[in-house]
Amino acid sequence: MEPLPRPVFDRELNQISLREIFRKDENGNYLFFDATESRDECQKKYRIPDHQRYNKWSFGAKFTVIDSIYKNFIIGSLSLSRHPNDEIGFYFNIEDGQSRLTVIQEYLDNNFKFKGCFFNERTQIEQDRFLDYTFSVDITIPALTRGDVNTTIQDHYYENFDRINRGASLHDNDKYWCKKNKPIVSEAIQLMETCKTDYPFMKTENFNTKDKNGKLRRDPLENFVTMISSLFNDTYKKSYGRHYELINSSVDREKKIKLYNFMEFYKSIYDGMLLNMPKRDKERFSFNNPGKFLSMVIMDYKDETRDNDEKKEMWIDILNIDRCSDNFMKGKNTLFNDFTDGDRKNQEQENIRKRLTRVKEFYEDKDTVSDNYRIDYQENVPE
Repeated sequence: MEPLPRPVFDRELNQISLREIFRKDENGNYLFFDATESRDECQKKYRIPDHQRYNKWSFGAKFTVIDSIYKNFIIGSLSLSRHPNDEIGFYFNIEDGQSRLTVIQEYLDNNFKFKGCFFNERTQIEQDRFLDYTFSVDITIPALTRGDVNTTIQDHYYENFDRINRGASLHDNDKYWCKKNKPIVSEAIQLMETCKTDYPFMKTENFNTKDKNGKLRRDPLENFVTMISSLFNDTYKKSYGRHYELINSSVDREKKIKLYNFMEFYKSIYDGMLLNMPKRDKERFSFNNPGKFLSMVIMDYKDETRDNDEKKEMWIDILNIDRCSDNFMKGKNTLFNDFTDGDRKNQEQENIRKRLTRVKEFYEDKDTVSDNYRIDYQENVPE
């Protein structure tokens, strides 16, 4: 029997409020932590070590952190390592939690709005409520009788950081499943079951079945929640942070009729597309993904100034051109030549509207628009 490993760290458990972490001096400078300082030169009590990743959180993720603090939700503890220092006695490296603290500082510094307001626009009571939020803190220090003395303590800190971040985060499909009783999510689940028989082109046949490892499949629940929310709430972006409050919206009979009317319209596009050009061997479609053309179809469908038959014929033509072409709405996306990367890919309303406008312009005058924007397309399947 092999001997068990000896402890590498001793641990202390504590608590700390945002008010203490982000305390300022009389000149408004942060005393103990500042995410904007150079990591190499920082001399504050709480520091971000070099091995930490730089924060690249989306607005939706930032919104969720701030919202959770105001609601007093648990957003995870801070993991700190304590290090001796001649000038201040000791300092702490933030081994886990720096991204959350960085986002919190951005909000405190009025770099983004939450619920339509910057932090400094909130009342003093609201600001105090935010700053009084308390983290649990787990502090590691080298054990006095540390095992594995042949490995440096810094290596153990790196390993500890790696193990903290090894676990897979909960995917949005799973998050929505946890909210399956909310009206929009419940409607999405019902629709996905209906799609198995009535709209098989939406590819839900594997939903809520077990994979080879025995895990229940939840995809593409995120896509369906986004699709329904875009129809009802004009929110097109696939992001749990954007939709988690909207999923509480009621789904009355009128909305159900609207949803299934759209599904029939969408099916007519799919059927017409294949009627004009039969499916080729191994050809795959992305009809359930709002990040592709679905968002544009929904936005177009909601435009009451155009006849649905006219819209259907346009999309049948556009999608068949895309099927024939390597670089039309896929590949190099030449239909969107001269667009910014954001306008080509992002799912904000203004981005989708720009793409939809280009689709309509191209459909109305293919030759002129293609010449003007160097659009590469084919209307027949290549030999």
